[in-house]
Amino acid sequence: MSLLLEGVGASPGRALGPVRHISWEIPSIPHTSIATAEVDREIERFHRARAEALARLVELQHETTELLGGFEGKVFESQAWMIEDPDLVAGTEAYIRENLLSAERAFEMQLLEQRVQMMESVHAMVMDRLADLRDVRGNVLSCLLGHPAPGLEMSDDEEPSIVVAHDIAPSVAVRMRPDRVLGMITAAGTRGSHSVLIARSLGIPAVVDVGPQLARIADGCELLVDGKSGRLIVDPTPAEIESHNRALAQLQVRRKILAELAAKPTETVDGVHTVVQANLDQPFEIDEAIRLGAEGVGLLRTEFLVIGHREIPSEEEQFDAYRSVVEAFPGREVTIRTFDIGGDKYPQFMSMKQEDNPYLGWRAIRVCLDEPELFQNQLRAAVRAADHGNVRLLVPLVTSADELIRTREHLESTYGALGKEPGSGGVPVGLMVETPAAVETLDLLAPYVDFVSLGTNDLTQYVLAADRGNPKVAELYDPLHPALIRLYARVVEACEHHHLDLSVCGELSADPIGVAVLLGLGYRKFSVSLSSLAEIRELIRHLSVSDLVALCAGNARCESGEDVRGIVQEYLDRTGALKVGGTVLEG
Repeated sequence: MSLLLEGVGASPGRALGPVRHISWEIPSIPHTSIATAEVDREIERFHRARAEALARLVELQHETTELLGGFEGKVFESQAWMIEDPDLVAGTEAYIRENLLSAERAFEMQLLEQRVQMMESVHAMVMDRLADLRDVRGNVLSCLLGHPAPGLEMSDDEEPSIVVAHDIAPSVAVRMRPDRVLGMITAAGTRGSHSVLIARSLGIPAVVDVGPQLARIADGCELLVDGKSGRLIVDPTPAEIESHNRALAQLQVRRKILAELAAKPTETVDGVHTVVQANLDQPFEIDEAIRLGAEGVGLLRTEFLVIGHREIPSEEEQFDAYRSVVEAFPGREVTIRTFDIGGDKYPQFMSMKQEDNPYLGWRAIRVCLDEPELFQNQLRAAVRAADHGNVRLLVPLVTSADELIRTREHLESTYGALGKEPGSGGVPVGLMVETPAAVETLDLLAPYVDFVSLGTNDLTQYVLAADRGNPKVAELYDPLHPALIRLYARVVEACEHHHLDLSVCGELSADPIGVAVLLGLGYRKFSVSLSSLAEIRELIRHLSVSDLVALCAGNARCESGEDVRGIVQEYLDRTGALKVGGTVLEG
C-alpha cells in the first residue's frame, strides 16, 4: 500500500525512482583545550583553514558560473562573506585566546552563536541562510581536520535516484547531475534556498519542508515526486504510476501549448488588451518568467539583498542584480520595489527593538527614509540600472504625501551625485496602495507619483483588521470582501481621473476568480507569481470584459466575499474559462 506525504513544492517537475538518503555532516568536534603557548599556533591554523576554504569557494563559484550562469555562481559569495565576517573571525579568536579552545572547537562555538541569532528570526530568507552556515561549517572544519570537502559522489554505474536528506547544502546541490539525480527531497529548507535555486537551474524537481515525515521514506524505496504541488507517494501502486505517466504526457502537451502562446498578446475574447507581468523574488527566476511569456516585471522584491545579511548591500552588488533583470526584458517595464523590510523581515545589520505590533510599526518606506545610507545605495543602483532598460521604482506602505516628497528628494540627490539631469526622463516613481490612508488620499498623493500598484495582501489585513498569518482569524481575511471590492473600484476611478498607470501585484492577481473581478472593475495590468503566470494569461484569453463589467455591476450589493466567489465561479463554470487544452487551470 502506498503512503502519501506532503511538503512544499520548490522546483517544478515530476520524478519516479528509488530513494537514496545522503549525509555529509562533519563529525561533532570534541571539547579540546590548549596550552597558553599554543594560542598563536591555533589562531594561525584557523586563518590557514579560512584561506583554504575561501579558495575552495572561488573554485566552486567558477565551476557553477560555467555550468549554470553568473547569478547561480553568486550563491557562494554569501558563504565567502560569512567566512570573512569580522564578527566570526574576532569571536573565534577570542574563544581561542580567552577560553584556550582548539581552533576547531572555537570556530564551532562561534558558529553556534550565529546560528542562535538566525533562529530568532522566523523569516524564510533568514532561515535559508542556515543551510549556507552549515555549508561554511563543513568547509572550514574539513580544512582544519584535513578531510576532503563535502560533496555528492555518484558513479555512472549507479542507478539514477531521488536524493533525500534533512537539508542539502549548496556545495552538495551544485554537484548533482540531472542524469543521476531524478529529484531532491529535504526535511528542512524553503522555496528560496540556494540549494533549491540550483535544483531549478538544473531542472531537478524538488520538495522541501517535509519535516519529521522524512523518516517514513526508507532508503531504496520507490518514490513518486511532484515538485509543483509538493506531494510525495512512497511505494506507489501500479495505478498511481500509470496516473503519473499520464500526467507527464499531459505536461508535455501543456508545455508545448504554453511555448506557442508565450509570445502572443494577452487579450480577452472581446478584444480587450491586458498586460500580465511577473512578480520576482530573486533574479534567478528570470528564465522561467520569460519562458512563461511574462510581459515585464511588475514587482521585483529586493529583500533578498538584505535579509540574512550582516552588512548593508553595496551599490555594485545591487546594480548587478537589477541590471541582470532589466537586460533580460528589453523594452519591457521592470518595477523595482524599494526595500520592504520590517514586520517579520529585518536584516542582521540593523539593531531592532521589540515591537508589540511590527506590522503597524517601523517598516518599508519608514525604514528607508530613516536609514539614508541603505536607501541611497539602492536608489543609485536603480538609477544606474535604468541606463540599461525601462526601470520603475515602487514605494511600499505609503500613508502620506510627505513620504513621497522625501523619497523624491533622495532621488533628486541621487541624480546629482551621478551627474544626471533630474526631472523629465528620470526613473518613474510609483505608489504601492496597500493602506486605507493611501486609498482615501490618492488625490493628494497623485501629484508625486507616475503610476500606482495595488497591493491586495496588506490592504486586506489592514482594512479587515485580520492577520492573514493568524489561523484564528484566517476566515476573516478575504480580499473579495465587499469593503475591499469597493476600495478597488475607487482606486480605478482615482487613477483614471489623474491619468496614472495602474496595476495589481498582490496575491489576488493570481486567483482566477480575483482576476475576473478585477477585470470587471477596470484593471488591465496584473503582476503575478511565476507559479500562476501562465494559467492567468490563458484564463484572461477566455474571459469577456463586457460580461464581467455587467456581472460586477449587477452584484454590487453582495454581502460577503463568499457571495462574490459563488457568482463568479458560476460564470467561469458556465463559460468553461477554467478549462484549457483539456486540463483544468490551477488558481
